[in-house]
Amino acid sequence: MRAAVVLGWRLPVKRPERVAGLSPEATPLGVGRMQWTQKSAESEYAEFEYIGESVAETATREAMVTGVDELPRLRPQMPSIVTGLDELSPLRKQIPFLVFFIVAAAMSSSIATLTVSDWSALAAAAVMTAAATGYAAVASRPGLARFTLMVPCLDFLAAGALRHGTGESHSIYASIVLLPVLWLAALPGRRHVGYAAAGVTVAIMVPFALGSSIDANPNELFRGLYSTMIFVLGALVVNELARRARSRLRTAREQTAAATAELSRAAQIQRFLLPTNAAPLAGYQIAGACLPSAAVGGDFFDWYRIEEGLAFTLGDVMGKGAGAGMIAATTRAVIRSARNNGDPATALTLTQDCLTTDLGQAGSFATLFHARLRASDGRILFSDAGHGLTLVVRATGTWVRLASENFPVGLLPDTRWESYETQLDPGDMIVSFSDGVLDLYDGTLAAVDEIGHLAVSAGSAEELVDAVRRLAQGTSNPDDVTILAVRRDADSSRTTALSGPTKLHVGGTR
Repeated sequence: MRAAVVLGWRLPVKRPERVAGLSPEATPLGVGRMQWTQKSAESEYAEFEYIGESVAETATREAMVTGVDELPRLRPQMPSIVTGLDELSPLRKQIPFLVFFIVAAAMSSSIATLTVSDWSALAAAAVMTAAATGYAAVASRPGLARFTLMVPCLDFLAAGALRHGTGESHSIYASIVLLPVLWLAALPGRRHVGYAAAGVTVAIMVPFALGSSIDANPNELFRGLYSTMIFVLGALVVNELARRARSRLRTAREQTAAATAELSRAAQIQRFLLPTNAAPLAGYQIAGACLPSAAVGGDFFDWYRIEEGLAFTLGDVMGKGAGAGMIAATTRAVIRSARNNGDPATALTLTQDCLTTDLGQAGSFATLFHARLRASDGRILFSDAGHGLTLVVRATGTWVRLASENFPVGLLPDTRWESYETQLDPGDMIVSFSDGVLDLYDGTLAAVDEIGHLAVSAGSAEELVDAVRRLAQGTSNPDDVTILAVRRDADSSRTTALSGPTKLHVGGTR
């Protein structure tokens, strides 16, 4: 259910056509349902636009976890620079070094103050950089990944040659060696810090291998050793941060996997609570479907045999996800506990007691349609708690909507509900559905007529439910989609049909 409840006189709403079945005119204290829409299913936390809400809903919004919000809250918040290196391809890791090398060569060739002291060394550096980049491009192939470390090794050599070719101690490009240091240091294991230290040392020593002498640059060796210590310290820090980030990421993934498994188990249990086999009631067909928008939903339907025939229920708990699913399961159990009481309103009263007493702090409510069918003549006693999305479809091709004039359960204490009577003649069908079914069309009450047409064209209760299920499976549903249909066979004994629902008595007095 995606609805806020505003108490008071009738108020202008953004989409008043969504006030499904509730009749503000029927009571001085009107009820209007105001929707909020999810703005981004991809955002870290679901965003909603609130038009208005009750105090109870405010508590629920702050306390309950929705299906959209359950797993994203467990997404690990990790340093992307550190942990992201593990998932980058060798080529993507190599591209920064390649870019900075090209910039260095271009600057040295075009800026007068940045001279090239040894063109052969610069050319050698370019060859090694090209070789490293070429190997990085194919290193992801099977059999070549084990030699990926050759790429940063070539980069160290290229960095040393670049430095020698652009003025040695006067070169401004010594810091390029930091890039392969980060590559190695971010890898798991302390040994990669040693590899980075060895690489920096090689880069520092390359100019001496290419002809430089200590006599010509007496401080160059000490400058190189000092720089090596700084780079190694940085490598240690990066390696430790990467280790901690991986540990946090592993823990977060384990927690997410555990939460996913628990949520999957909850969804499985919720499916087990739905009736899977039609109740063996001669002369009648019954079918239902519930498709949650998240793993666990707040909608449910139920049916079970009673002494005179069949009891059936459809409920829509405010919200989505595990919180709404738990309340839906509780509501189902409480309604079943009243199976031996012939007044449908009594079941709603017991549910009200539970939601306002035991679950009062949850601040939740539910719309419910609960009915009892007498199999011998098709007489139906029903009570509606703010649902209003139930049709009696006649065999003649017409239908009447059973609008609600009562509040949802759990909304206000000391609420009373009324029981009504209607008749299911041979060939007739009663259909109850959640507001998620409306979203399969235009999302307004005009979609009720679409369900009516669909029911008229359906040859059986199962055929109608299957048609709605196909509609729901073909779209991305913002809300739970639930439907329940009971059809009386056309060859059953005919009784006199009531022209509409008849009020019997007021129930639910506390």
